[in-house]
Amino acid sequence: MKRLLTSVALMCSLLLSALPAQASWEAASDVVEKVTNDMVALLEEGVDINDEASLSAAMGRVEKRLDGVIDFNYISQRVMGKFYRRANDAERAHFAAVFKHTMVKTYTKALAGFEINRVEVAAQGPESPEPDKQVVTLDVYSGAGTKYSLVNYMLERDGTWQLVNVILDGINLRLTFTNQFADLAERNNGNIQRVIDSWEGQVDSQAGNQVTKSEGS
Repeated sequence: MKRLLTSVALMCSLLLSALPAQASWEAASDVVEKVTNDMVALLEEGVDINDEASLSAAMGRVEKRLDGVIDFNYISQRVMGKFYRRANDAERAHFAAVFKHTMVKTYTKALAGFEINRVEVAAQGPESPEPDKQVVTLDVYSGAGTKYSLVNYMLERDGTWQLVNVILDGINLRLTFTNQFADLAERNNGNIQRVIDSWEGQVDSQAGNQVTKSEGS
């Protein structure tokens, strides 16, 4: 009887310990699914990326929805990498603002130039050993039927789930931007302010090329 009670207690303990992880993933996936659907709905109104007023208005709507969902400060700090410690407070704040602006612009252009047919949340993968860190994968289907995988890395702090990284079809965006920052720093002899000044133009140019590719696919 004692062994039976011990076994039952252990089983209950295991089941209860699994509940927070499952509940955490579901909470994180709900955030990802809702914000994605909101973005698609926002841009269904139509955006002319070649018209500054239209693009600016769309960016305002996107930024308002993404605030609190994407931790831009956290990501910008990681993008700066080792150069974050070398930068002063003003440079850190300046890059965080520039990074947020370029990301919102890139995201808006990408969505506006991509015909999304439907978005589905993929089944939960391997259980996260840390309930406050969850991975939510979206299957995004284009109008032509092409399927894209969008892996969202979510972090919970103070009861709020926020996006801290994305892998799009195997491309780690945060790592890509980190390498880009390091490359710009090397080309500018470690001058952080020059890197920040050239960041927006370079990212904006890449976003334009990406949209062109999407339209042509």
